[in-house]
Amino acid sequence: MSIICGALKWLIDHEELQRSHLNTAISQLDEKMKECSNASDNWVFVQTEQMQLTVEKQAVTKKLNSILQYERKKNALKEIVKQTNNKKNPHSQVKTSNTKQNKETENELLLDKLNVQEETIEEELVLEDIIHDSDNYESEEEEEEVYENTKIFFCSRTHSQLSQFVGELKKSPYSKIVSVVTLASRQNYCINKSIRKLKHLNVMNEYCLQLQKKNTTAKSEKDLKRKKVTTNCPFLPGNQDLLIGEAVTQIQDVEEIAQKGENIKTCAYYASRKAIPYSQIVLIPYNSILHKNTRISSGIKLKGNILIIDEAHNLLEAIERMHSVMITGRNILHCYSQLSQYQKRFQALFSAKSVLSLSQLSFYLKKLLTVFSATTKSNPNDILNIETTSKLYKVEEFEVMTGIDTVNIFELLKFIKNSKLCHKLQSFMEQYGNKLKIHKNRTKTSGVSQFLNSIKNKDSEHNVSDKNSISDEEQSNNPLISIVSFMECLQSSCSDGRIFVVPGSTIGQSTIKFLLLNPAAYFYDIVQDARSVILAGGTMAPMDEFIEQLFIAAGAAPERIVTFSCDHVIPQENITCNIVTHGPTGVEFEFNFRNRQNITLLNELGRALVNICNIVPAGIVVFLPSYNFEELLYKHLDKSGIIAKISSKKCVFREPKLASQANEILEQYSHHIKKPQSPQNGSLLFSVVGGKLSEGLNFSDDLGRCIIIIGMPYPNVKSLELQEKMKYLNENIKSNAGQNFYENACMKAVNQCIGRAIRHINDYSSVVLFDKRYSQKTKALPHWIQRTVITHNTFGSMIGTIAKFFTRKRNECNKK
Repeated sequence: MSIICGALKWLIDHEELQRSHLNTAISQLDEKMKECSNASDNWVFVQTEQMQLTVEKQAVTKKLNSILQYERKKNALKEIVKQTNNKKNPHSQVKTSNTKQNKETENELLLDKLNVQEETIEEELVLEDIIHDSDNYESEEEEEEVYENTKIFFCSRTHSQLSQFVGELKKSPYSKIVSVVTLASRQNYCINKSIRKLKHLNVMNEYCLQLQKKNTTAKSEKDLKRKKVTTNCPFLPGNQDLLIGEAVTQIQDVEEIAQKGENIKTCAYYASRKAIPYSQIVLIPYNSILHKNTRISSGIKLKGNILIIDEAHNLLEAIERMHSVMITGRNILHCYSQLSQYQKRFQALFSAKSVLSLSQLSFYLKKLLTVFSATTKSNPNDILNIETTSKLYKVEEFEVMTGIDTVNIFELLKFIKNSKLCHKLQSFMEQYGNKLKIHKNRTKTSGVSQFLNSIKNKDSEHNVSDKNSISDEEQSNNPLISIVSFMECLQSSCSDGRIFVVPGSTIGQSTIKFLLLNPAAYFYDIVQDARSVILAGGTMAPMDEFIEQLFIAAGAAPERIVTFSCDHVIPQENITCNIVTHGPTGVEFEFNFRNRQNITLLNELGRALVNICNIVPAGIVVFLPSYNFEELLYKHLDKSGIIAKISSKKCVFREPKLASQANEILEQYSHHIKKPQSPQNGSLLFSVVGGKLSEGLNFSDDLGRCIIIIGMPYPNVKSLELQEKMKYLNENIKSNAGQNFYENACMKAVNQCIGRAIRHINDYSSVVLFDKRYSQKTKALPHWIQRTVITHNTFGSMIGTIAKFFTRKRNECNKK
């Protein structure tokens, strides 16, 4: 709400000030022209001066007129909505009639399609030589020039968080006077069932664009012209102006706009994009704003506009993940097999340029297989016959080592995009997949080695679960998408990333991964274009890494960078943070990697948890450094009887490994807190730092009266990826930047876990940090936590502090 009110107040004032300045400038120019005409001493000078003033006035008047024209167009869209809403009964009749007409048109198109299907099925699969660069179905029409008003682009990680923002926006005093539109992918907005059933977003995008093209067969061309159907999608164009008017008139989230698009029978995806020029606030997920190609195709122009990035504590990692790609040996082999069979079937129909480009792509795939000592005749289940250690390469080293540096990757990617090869290959496999065999040619070998390999292959096949088999099959349906993403990564500067080759037990399980090391490379355009970039979050500290690794590295002037931090809304007496260095019997708490299997330490931890459960009411959330340690600890506590003791006070739950089960566990956890079964007085939940429950969830009020963090969740320092990242930071940022990154990764994760408990001004909670090393890290904790931190050298003093805290809170509640 603070961000909404501050940003919208500035935006409204800015628009009024801009209009006022233009009116003032016109008045001043009129006055100058009058004064100039009265001075008749030198008529040549007067005439020249008046001509210059006239030119200036015309320029200012043009700007003012464009604003007025923009407002008239915006009001016209709102008027369409108003008139439609006023005509309730006639509208319903027209709607029924239109719906009937749409169904008839759709049925006629379907019949036409069936009639010409046999003639055109193979023509649709053949590569095109015509270049279609635009993603807009109206690309052939002249675009109307619209005044570019100053906009605020607000982005967050997920659509659910954007929906929360919409909810807060509706409560604000500006809800009736601002225009808002939410951008989303076709997965969220598309109402065409034939597209929605597709699983992969890239395939959906290409299939949608394919549907928008007119049929070119002589038989159907006349019918299409007669029916005035501009696309093969029944929802385009539809009544786009009505949906745009709906979007800019009333604040709505993604689901509401999609539903109205379905009711009106027009595409919500394109309507939301066309509504951008008439909006003051544009809500958008991370990927669409931080990925340049997506940003351009969505029609987002940051030049002179404001960008607010919410939940920005993981922004650096989000950019790195977004531009890091992993492909498997299975992807490469399946892609080569599909491509070979596709080329073999249609080669006679391809142009020479297409044949050359497809040959280059096949060559590229062959060379990628060489890193696994495999060939195109290999099978994904073949045992890998090379060293099983991971290897790290610079981009140029990898390209030279594999020989792919001989291929012009820029031209090859351009060919894949313009020819819509991903979509063609997908359609080919859907049409002929049952008749094709992948990897039917096997190298025939004999002898003992072949016999041993066959046994190993059978064993490895039996060890693969049904679930993994299904996921591999789904991924292999269109493996070219992953290959293209990997190729796009290699277009970046050689110094910005590294390539990891990680051998698996089989060729199919082996991976090649591009890891981005320099997120600033993809933030440069944003920093240069935007009028202002605001990073906002609840736990942004430490801010140095954002300044150094993102803004300074992206070319921002240091004087432009401003940091602001405010205190928490809760009073100091509503939070208590305790660092515990020793357990109940005096055993020192240090949960580093060496000590995690120490039985004495685990027993001491169990005793500590039992004591806390005896004095803390309602819900307790215990965060552990990793899933492996959570598994180890729970099994030990269960075997030693500690879980049974805890269960006498709290119903015990564990974070599930499957995301689909998280909601069910949370509901049960919540139920046993709200309706505890005597003698229990609440629940205890074992969770993992950085897991499904450590970010984005609210353990407010009784759901989180105590947050316990056991150990320090440092990332694996032996990881090649982490070591390379730290090395890069030391060489390119400053000498200790790598170590700072390592420390910050741990403490940012801890701060996120702490923030799960305190969610509103009247909330209260206790925080317990089990590890003596936290006593040296108090300055890395949030400021609102630092002021209440107490380091306890004895376990008894910590128990006493927490007992007094909850006694005081219970007495306050009783008084109320």
